[in-house]
Amino acid sequence: MIILKPKSRFKTPVEAECISPDIFSKKSLEEIKNLPIYEGNEKKTLKDLFEVKEESEDKDEKTITIQGDVKAVKQIGAEMSSGKIKIEGNAGMHLGREMKGGEIIVQGDADDWAGENMEGGLIRIKGNGCNFIGSTSWGKDVGMKGGIIVIEGNVGHEAGKRMRRGIIAVKGNTGSFAGNLITGGTILSFGDFGERAGAGMDRGTLVAFNPVELLPTFKYDSTYNPNFLRVLLRELGRYDLPIEGKHITGVYERYSGDLAALGKGEILIWKGEE
Repeated sequence: MIILKPKSRFKTPVEAECISPDIFSKKSLEEIKNLPIYEGNEKKTLKDLFEVKEESEDKDEKTITIQGDVKAVKQIGAEMSSGKIKIEGNAGMHLGREMKGGEIIVQGDADDWAGENMEGGLIRIKGNGCNFIGSTSWGKDVGMKGGIIVIEGNVGHEAGKRMRRGIIAVKGNTGSFAGNLITGGTILSFGDFGERAGAGMDRGTLVAFNPVELLPTFKYDSTYNPNFLRVLLRELGRYDLPIEGKHITGVYERYSGDLAALGKGEILIWKGEE
């Protein structure tokens, strides 16, 4: 296991795409220390900004632990395909960008664009997320294409924008425009959805456990207990989400939309025990 500890509080943004189990794997400790990193527009090495040490001799243990606040550090875990990153503090923008596998755990909050264009793996944020969680980069047509993002706090606006596959589960509240323009995937909010949830969605599913103010371009279809949701909620139960038996056995109102777009998406609103 590699342990990183910031040498001081960062005053300018740091670009750290090199902090990834894929990149650290098979490298010596000295090679890891000399990986390139940018502080602002100044090129430096990892050892210039972090204390770097190895706790285990096991090179197959692809775990990175970051001890301290790295809110100013961007791109941690970018494009990683395996291994594990543990952040004992807050994380910066673009955490897990285009992540394909592995696991990232953040003990604090995560800044904008966590899970941006994510394809696989798991991101767990113990604090709050910010805006554009699991969303698409500017200029791209497709956002999240797989994987799971679990946020134990609240998230900001446009969670899951343009997502095609994958799961975003929010224990707290979700900001406005959640599921904006999605073509697939599932977003669950155990708190409150903000305004304009599902705006422009073609396909995909939003699951609400509290009342939602829906756009007028969604229409009521039926009240039932979805088979797929029973399976999904049992699976998500391992992530300390507030899932109760009544959520699994209860009924949901189904609204289809957005009828201003393709209209094959759905918002499911839990109504209680059958």
